[in-house]
Amino acid sequence: MAEATPHPLALPSGLLELCALLGPSRDSLRGPELVAQKKGASSLSALDPEVLSIFVPPFVSKEDTQLAGTNCALSKTRRRSFRKKREKPKTEPWKGPPPEDVSVPNGVDLLALPQLCFPGGVCVASEPKEDSVHFLVLTDVCGNRTYGVVAQYYRPLHDESCFYNGKMHWEPFRPPGAAAGCFVPFAVCVVSRFPYYNALKDCLSCLLTHLKLCKDFEVDNHIKDFAAKLSLIPSPPPGPLHLVFNMKPLQIVFPSRADPESPVVDLDLHLPLLCFRPEQVLQILTCLLTEQRIVFFSSSWALLALVAECFLAYLHPLQWQHTFVPILSGQMLDFVMAPTSFLMGCHLDHFQEVSKEADGLILINIDNGSVTYSNDEDIDVPDIPLLAAQTFIQRVQSLQLHHDLDLAHLGASTDLNEGRARRRAWQQGLNYQLQQVALQLLVSIFREVKNHLNYEHRVFNSEEFLKSRAPGDQQFYKQVLDTYMFHSFLKARLSRRMDAFAQMDLNTQSDEDRLSGMLPSPRRPTIEKMASRNSSSLHITHRRMVVSMPNLRDIAVPELPARNSSLRKMDSEGSRSSSTGHQKQIDPETFKDFYNCWKEAEAEAQEVSLPSSVMEHLDKNECVYKLSSSVKTNRGVGKIAMTQKRLFLLTEGRPGYVEISTFRDIEEVRSTTVAFLLLRIPTLKIKTASKKEVFEANLKTECDVWHLMVKEMWAGKKLADDHKDPQYIQQALTHVLLMDAVVGTLQSPGAIYAASKLSYFDKMRNEMPAAVPKTTSETLKHKINPSAGETLPHAVDVLLYTPGHLDPAEKVEDAHPKLWCALSEGKVIVFDASSWTIHQHCFRVGTSKLNCMAMAEQSQVWVGSEDSVIYIINVHSMSCNKQLTDHRSGVTGFAVQSGAPSKVYSCSADGMVLAWNVSSLRVTSRLQLPGGGLSSIRLHDGCLWCCTGSGIVVVTTGGSLRQELKVEENSKDPSTSFLGFQLLPEQEQLWAACAGLDGVYIWSLRDLARPPQRVHLQDCAEVSCMIRVKKQIWVGGTGRSQGKYKGKIYVIDAQRKTVEKELVAHADAVKTLCSAEDRYVLSGSGSGEGKIAIWKVE
Repeated sequence: MAEATPHPLALPSGLLELCALLGPSRDSLRGPELVAQKKGASSLSALDPEVLSIFVPPFVSKEDTQLAGTNCALSKTRRRSFRKKREKPKTEPWKGPPPEDVSVPNGVDLLALPQLCFPGGVCVASEPKEDSVHFLVLTDVCGNRTYGVVAQYYRPLHDESCFYNGKMHWEPFRPPGAAAGCFVPFAVCVVSRFPYYNALKDCLSCLLTHLKLCKDFEVDNHIKDFAAKLSLIPSPPPGPLHLVFNMKPLQIVFPSRADPESPVVDLDLHLPLLCFRPEQVLQILTCLLTEQRIVFFSSSWALLALVAECFLAYLHPLQWQHTFVPILSGQMLDFVMAPTSFLMGCHLDHFQEVSKEADGLILINIDNGSVTYSNDEDIDVPDIPLLAAQTFIQRVQSLQLHHDLDLAHLGASTDLNEGRARRRAWQQGLNYQLQQVALQLLVSIFREVKNHLNYEHRVFNSEEFLKSRAPGDQQFYKQVLDTYMFHSFLKARLSRRMDAFAQMDLNTQSDEDRLSGMLPSPRRPTIEKMASRNSSSLHITHRRMVVSMPNLRDIAVPELPARNSSLRKMDSEGSRSSSTGHQKQIDPETFKDFYNCWKEAEAEAQEVSLPSSVMEHLDKNECVYKLSSSVKTNRGVGKIAMTQKRLFLLTEGRPGYVEISTFRDIEEVRSTTVAFLLLRIPTLKIKTASKKEVFEANLKTECDVWHLMVKEMWAGKKLADDHKDPQYIQQALTHVLLMDAVVGTLQSPGAIYAASKLSYFDKMRNEMPAAVPKTTSETLKHKINPSAGETLPHAVDVLLYTPGHLDPAEKVEDAHPKLWCALSEGKVIVFDASSWTIHQHCFRVGTSKLNCMAMAEQSQVWVGSEDSVIYIINVHSMSCNKQLTDHRSGVTGFAVQSGAPSKVYSCSADGMVLAWNVSSLRVTSRLQLPGGGLSSIRLHDGCLWCCTGSGIVVVTTGGSLRQELKVEENSKDPSTSFLGFQLLPEQEQLWAACAGLDGVYIWSLRDLARPPQRVHLQDCAEVSCMIRVKKQIWVGGTGRSQGKYKGKIYVIDAQRKTVEKELVAHADAVKTLCSAEDRYVLSGSGSGEGKIAIWKVE
């Protein structure tokens, strides 16, 4: 999810935070304990390390800082390097610079850094040793992490002089008996805000080749030059482009993130699979998910951090919230006594000591691949759910983890960088596969969490979720649900964050789940799921698929938001609801009864199991929402069942199916009584169009509530058909289930009266019988709601239709045509235009209003934002990983020019027009129109037609003015301005709409000076958008209909210049229009309705 940058001109963050040289102090190198070593000694004494030099960007020379301060006598010169000053040698006065002021980045503790850079201590060796690298993770008090890469190397200690801080100090004596070979370890540490482990390791490896060849007094200068170069390298922005540069003798690659929400991955993610069996990997992941106290052990300092980081990468987008110290030096071992959760790493030499001294630890030996517990019998680490674990193991075993097997058929590479590039490409492919396998594991574990969320109250019903888990998995979920990691995960789900988890969940869910996600209503198991439940042994325990209401303990009942209709409990003593102003509040006891009744009804519906002979008559996506008690009907004895589509009788004895009616087929519903002996029995009668015989059911005490429910569903179905909007059915179902819960709660004479207040659609049908105008109903095909699941509808600001195209590399559903919908605050939702189901749930591009969208080269969607940024969405990955920040005002329009190379022209409100090369994303030309107010542009006949509000300006792509049409020359009202225009080249016409005018104006392209023709729009109050479709002009805006202002669309015949159709489109203004291959027109409404209507074009 790409957010708007606070300043378009801000430079990308640099890679380098700090570079330091560490090693033993000069005093320790001159100490008697070193020089008195006897020849042939097997080892030399350990020394204390310290920071010798620090280099922090930006690097400014002393002369530059003095020059900058000449105009200010009080200015303070601050240099960005530091050399530690020590006591001067007696033989030569110290003439170096005084200690210099350095701003050390937060999170870098200079006191602890020497121990971390030399976790095994500093030991002078009698013979040279190989260079080594290890990795650090540093955390500040706010929990922000920085990452260090440390390279250790050895330098000989010369007889005549001693290396120290880049200066040569002559010693007047040679210690008697000193060892002939004496090699001193030093370390260079690079600290970055990004975990570029492999890239920084390569950089330091290149540096070491130079340090070994230089003289002692040149070391500091080499390191400073190295740090200065690194400080100039920006962090690569999210996207497919990596940052590559040469640092002799290697070519260094800093990989980019896939998108802004993804972590940087610059390590070999398969390392844990080389050290542990898949079963043990799952065991370690369980320890992390349940937030245990975990300690990794290895004889390799480098593996401690790398393996720990790999496991944390497997958990993405879940995040470890606790202490993370992958390397503990010998002096830091007391850290493992901490009582809270942590993830730490120790050298294998300390394994026995740690296991004996600390209780309750998970001890993970990387070297031999074992997972053990310290002496504590209370540790209980559950197993990951069985099905998810088995699938993970199968997928891991199918991976190719050895690069040599891939190289077997290839010739030997004679170029170092070519071989490294080949290895890097292989590793990136494997990393991606591992990330997908790990993500699929998390989705398999937590997929059904969303079924137990209440988005309106932002709560998770943990009790119902645990009940729906298999008995063997419940211990795992009980522990995970109490962790900080899971709570953070829940917040992201309740916020509908479109992160990697949500994307994988969407990509792997069934079509039925995808459709049900668009229709947020109290759901029940579908017929398809019932069938699979009956036939599968895995579903012996009935699982509650969905929870529609939150847990009572998570709700402050008196503070519930006001609803359109209130529940009132009536009894002989009056009402138990309290009044606050004009709002009704339900007392807590009443609401508790209501809640329990709702949950009982839901549980009963979950337990419904229909025989296969009955399910054959139902659609696979139908759900049974309500069952009556056993009643006598004129078609047999049984229970009346209600789905979202029909009523049917579930006969008793030998279970069978008897159709009563679909809701569409109902003609009349009556509640009456029939005589039986001396009694009058309440009876429900339903008359249908397809059957002459009226259905009668002796529902007795249930008759009144069934009468209300059937009428509400009937009214909801009629509204859904009239408005071509299936959400009316979903809302009617919610009303019906609320009625049922209210009646079950009150159980008093006033219960039916209270429930009748929820018959919203039935009242609409009786009180406002005015139907949708015939022309509107015939032209309207369908309505969809991009704000489904939100507490309030959002305005549809921009719509873009992109045609489907077949690409062998894509999944079939990715090749379908798509509808891109821009909502408020930078939200974008993508629909599959072949089925009008959600293809991509809401994700953000910035946080400001989006003004325009366009497709470039079939792989990019360009989005112009009010924050002046152009966001580019990759249609394959559905991620926004590129931003163009050359505009200085809100981006208002695009014009795409096909060809090679393809171009996109963008305009902004300040009158700036930029031409972009789509391949390179570079500005090829720019022009500035005077006056500003630029709202849209069109390409025609090699010229740019620009709508500036005060006029329409025609300029060449080179910036030369060709024509200009000024609004004041054609209107007597000085406040009038152009809202938009369309070009009809075949008829040589320009159609334009003006603010405040109830018509459309037509100019001849041959002579713009001629007065325009006018097409009057009946009852039009405002025009907001217009498009050309075939030989028609569709104009959207606001107009009066049946005494109210509504969103209206006027369809104008471009040849006859007459209004063909007047469509009542939305309850709010029509904000945007777009065409789908000239077969359909799609309209988006304002925030009063927030829906998209699909119209057929004739």
